[in-house]
Amino acid sequence: MNKAAKPIDGLRVIALFKFGKALLLALSVYGLRKLANPELIARLSVWTSTLTDGFTRHILTHALDWLGSVAPARINTVIAVAMAYLALVMAEGTGLWLRKAWAEWLTVVATASLIPFELWELFFKEGGHKAGALLALAINLVILGYLIAILRRNGGRRIRFR
Repeated sequence: MNKAAKPIDGLRVIALFKFGKALLLALSVYGLRKLANPELIARLSVWTSTLTDGFTRHILTHALDWLGSVAPARINTVIAVAMAYLALVMAEGTGLWLRKAWAEWLTVVATASLIPFELWELFFKEGGHKAGALLALAINLVILGYLIAILRRNGGRRIRFR
């Protein structure tokens, strides 16, 4: 094996997962920023009125009405929080890709901090988000278990490949 080649291991798989998550967050922020434009909402409303499927038209009209009623300050707050979370996820992914011990610890703390929210979503929130919450909980528990095992095995020190 080439010494310059770096193996794809669990840390790199988690890093790739984090990079994918960051891409989805960035696209969501972009889309939310675009949907915050009242002119776009008006154009989409006109387009929605031309749809022939009554159910689809009803769902889209309801969604556009809701988007039009959300205050711009609230949208900006959501965007700011999403951007901060995007920065955290990118830091985790980059650090894990580079096999930095600080990234392992950061990912453990960040991932563990999300578990109470996922449990709340799973057990106390009404709606059809149960499958997504269960999947998120399962993925986060696997990541958490893997990173804790690595940190315990290495005493919290950086992993070195020779």
